[in-house]
Amino acid sequence: MTLNHYAYNIRNIARAGQGNSDDDSLDIRQVKFWVNAWRAVGVLQRTEYGKQIDPQLVQDLGVIPLETVDVADSSCPPVEYGCTIKKIILPKLVDFPYNRGIVFVGKIDKRTPFIIDSADTTMFKEATQFGALTSRVYMVGNTMYVKLSAKDKGLKYINVRGVFEDPESVATYVAPGCEAKCYDSSVDEYPMPLGMYDFVTKNILMTELNMTLQTAEDELNNAKSEQGVESPIKG
Repeated sequence: MTLNHYAYNIRNIARAGQGNSDDDSLDIRQVKFWVNAWRAVGVLQRTEYGKQIDPQLVQDLGVIPLETVDVADSSCPPVEYGCTIKKIILPKLVDFPYNRGIVFVGKIDKRTPFIIDSADTTMFKEATQFGALTSRVYMVGNTMYVKLSAKDKGLKYINVRGVFEDPESVATYVAPGCEAKCYDSSVDEYPMPLGMYDFVTKNILMTELNMTLQTAEDELNNAKSEQGVESPIKG
């Protein structure tokens, strides 16, 4: 299903199936924002206690070129540490603990993985007997740093798959030198299994719209509240 399917259906439920209304301040863009937000919350609950991440939640960033930077990665002030490392910038991941939002990072064959470390321990793990045999990555914010092993030293591209907070930002994610894709919420498949629809819909209707629909909606200034009751004439 597409994002439009979810968003317009939720808005139609909120309108009690009455279709378009002249007095309606419920913007479809707001509903889409809620769908994205509650999807992110639902993903965390759906994968609690070590449960597997549903493949339908995963998006593929494709072939991503690596950028070489100093490990300090500082432009202001322009200070260098003296060692280089590779990096890429990712769209924001869903807030899983321990980088669980990264489903795969590795070679562009989409089968050979790298080891995902944390920034404060990767140097110690790399120093073990076999730690330097495999390429490693770690995250600092939305930046992924890639420490290539000796056998992978010549790699220029990697592949990343994950569960991202805003699926649209992934659809428009573009590598340098490539053209941005056009995301169409009415056509492109939305990365959410149908099993999460009930959770997302209920929370939007009960949490978000419970407050929104209690306020009077009268954008045309026709002196009627959302219940159609004319306001008393003042003066």
